[in-house]
Amino acid sequence: MRLRTFILLILVLILVAAAALLLLGNSGIGPLAGFLGGGSTDDPAVTETVDDGGAAEPLAPPPTATPGLENVVVARINIPVGTMLTDELLETQRWPRTNIALQGGYTYTDTTQLIGRITKVDISRGQSLLSPMIALNPTDIATFGSDLALYIPFGEVAVAFPIDRFNGTALAMRPGDLVDAIMTLRIVDIDPQFGTVLPNEVQRIIQSALLDGQDFLFEEDLYGRLEFIPEINQVAAIVPSEIGLDGQDFTVGLPVPKRVTQLTIQQAEVLYVGTWEDPRILEQEQIAARAAAQPGEDGTVPPTPTPIPSRQEDFPDVVILSMSSQDALALNWAMIRGVDINLVLRSPGDQTVFVTTSVSLAQIIDQGGLAIPEQSNYDLHPSAADVDPPILLPENPNEPEQ
Repeated sequence: MRLRTFILLILVLILVAAAALLLLGNSGIGPLAGFLGGGSTDDPAVTETVDDGGAAEPLAPPPTATPGLENVVVARINIPVGTMLTDELLETQRWPRTNIALQGGYTYTDTTQLIGRITKVDISRGQSLLSPMIALNPTDIATFGSDLALYIPFGEVAVAFPIDRFNGTALAMRPGDLVDAIMTLRIVDIDPQFGTVLPNEVQRIIQSALLDGQDFLFEEDLYGRLEFIPEINQVAAIVPSEIGLDGQDFTVGLPVPKRVTQLTIQQAEVLYVGTWEDPRILEQEQIAARAAAQPGEDGTVPPTPTPIPSRQEDFPDVVILSMSSQDALALNWAMIRGVDINLVLRSPGDQTVFVTTSVSLAQIIDQGGLAIPEQSNYDLHPSAADVDPPILLPENPNEPEQ
């Protein structure tokens, strides 16, 4: 066979093989099926495209895998702080592994892991029990500290403040409320050397008697002064008035203190109203009350709610506030110094920081546009005699007024 004939034969065989491969690819089978776009329309991983003017729908995403579930111990009922856990208080639920607490390893998978442990915080019904909520061992109970301390926000301190229905918003406060403190200070002039209230006592002397070595002191005058009186052309000793006014809260004969009021503490949280009571003691009392309760007509005993820190007294005389350390210092100083303090109640969730101006008598007069009346003179203004003078109370309460 000649070389040319052999080459032609090889070319014919190659063309036949290529044609066979093309036929197999178009039919959806063979090694070129995927390369040439062929394939069965029954393949679930392939989405048909619709020719609607050139736009083709995207391929459908693969189905999302269902996450696995694991056992998580949760509270069957509300569990207060300091409770020793029993099987009746706990139950197991199936939670997805994607839960953050479960991924962090803080959860428990079996109720037997928690029997006999003591809770460090209140746990609500259906809430998972996490390792930071549970005492590690019996000696860890001593690290609890005060139950009240569990409710104090980080970075703040708790302060007890005495209240009544006038300075405590008519005793309407409840735990969780926010209050502001308004303080009224009484200000007097102080001698810079003695540190005492001005004016100082004045002790006058007789100069000639002093020079002769005789008794030279006049009778003692308190807060008096010497003043020349033109009407009598003499120098007289002026002493303070001893006239008192009805309802005054200052000492007769002493300087009237100047008062100023300001909003000094803002957004203090009410932690408790009344004297603090241990929730564990309240729980024991309610257990005893439940045991002594009489069953109803249907034979069932009415349930007793789980105790939580709340107001227990009808007429409390103290409130526990949470505030910053600096505010606590200001409040403590004010209470020691006898400053008048009123607590005002805020709207729930109100975080407004008020900017106020101190209020005094002069500020009230300026703000309200009040006009101070001129001092009356009986000689120049006879009509002033129609004004009733202050009535002095008799020294002897049994003696009738004049």
